[in-house]
Amino acid sequence: MSGNVTLAVALLGEIGDNFPQSGRRLNWSDLWAYGIAVVLGAIVTAMLLYWRRRNDMSIHCNNSWKLFRELCQIHELDLPSQRLLAALATARGYEQPTQVFLAPEAFEVSDLPPSWQLSAGHLHRLKQVLFDLQRG
Repeated sequence: MSGNVTLAVALLGEIGDNFPQSGRRLNWSDLWAYGIAVVLGAIVTAMLLYWRRRNDMSIHCNNSWKLFRELCQIHELDLPSQRLLAALATARGYEQPTQVFLAPEAFEVSDLPPSWQLSAGHLHRLKQVLFDLQRG
């Protein structure tokens, strides 16, 4: 039985003999690249979680900009239209940007500064979309 154990030990000792030599071992100084990758992964994950929570419309909140984004999303407004509405709310002096969704008179450019005349057509189309106005 002692011969079997000796034979088994000898065979086990030769198992790794045919493997090529692995490269040099890692030192602590080699781990900086892994550390940077972990930090970048954590930053990307945090940004994705923030963005997801920011756009989660099922969470109750008292945030007028979130309501503004939700109303824009419901009306399927593109980004230039959203920016124009936000600028219009600011130009009108509204406390909340969502007030433009309640005031069709806000879309009249006659009492806005002359620079708004360039956006008159876009504002007219937005007014029609938001308030379901029929052309006539």
